[in-house]
Amino acid sequence: MTNDHAKRCLLAQQCKLAGTDACKPTCQHFIQLHGMSGTGGRAAAAGVPTDYAKVTMTNSPARASQPKAYSALDAYVKTFERQFDEDASRIKSLYLWSASPGTGKTTSAAAALNAWLTAHYLGSLKRDRKALQQPAYWLDVNELQTLYNKFNRSGIAREVAEKSSKEYYRRLASAEEAPFAVYDDIGVRSATEGYRADLHSSINARVASAKPTIYTSNLAMEELTHIFDARLYDRIRDMCAPIHFEGESKRGMRR
Repeated sequence: MTNDHAKRCLLAQQCKLAGTDACKPTCQHFIQLHGMSGTGGRAAAAGVPTDYAKVTMTNSPARASQPKAYSALDAYVKTFERQFDEDASRIKSLYLWSASPGTGKTTSAAAALNAWLTAHYLGSLKRDRKALQQPAYWLDVNELQTLYNKFNRSGIAREVAEKSSKEYYRRLASAEEAPFAVYDDIGVRSATEGYRADLHSSINARVASAKPTIYTSNLAMEELTHIFDARLYDRIRDMCAPIHFEGESKRGMRR
């Protein structure tokens, strides 16, 4: 088997057989994470955008340009083993931000989510448990707003509105229910009150349930008071560590 197959598997870093002749697409662990086609399984259920689906903490192109951020992120993902210990201290949330776009926030959030996904799968195997089908979920806040607009604008065909509405609430439910989630780009200033209320409710549900969440934004955390009310800002800030991504856009570096 070529190394190309190993590159498609999120378990490659932990698997001694990766890149050898024994590394095959029929591997049960590959199928559990990626499906028979390599584009399904638990990884697909997490909803990470295709461009970031195979990013890991090791191969992330943002690592070299953001050493301070990755020092904190490396320490953070080591806490993921605590998801199986009911008596362990709560796993914190993270707020990845920079004023400039393209500094690696989204890439890094995807790497962390994939680390949770593999930690959950391998941890479940070690404990003889069945891994959840959706232990982590990626919510693109801008895409969600687009779906909201599709069924709240006048003149939209009924079938389009119904389809968009169903997908909108499916994504919100997945984000609220998953043990771990990423809310990508939460700094939406132009949102309607209705959409903002739904997003507010979704985030509040996770905070109230003490579920670890990574938020990415182009706004400093303090500026969230301009988007959400002060109470939700306080709840996001509680047990949520900000990590600043330095520099200007690094777009084009992604591998």
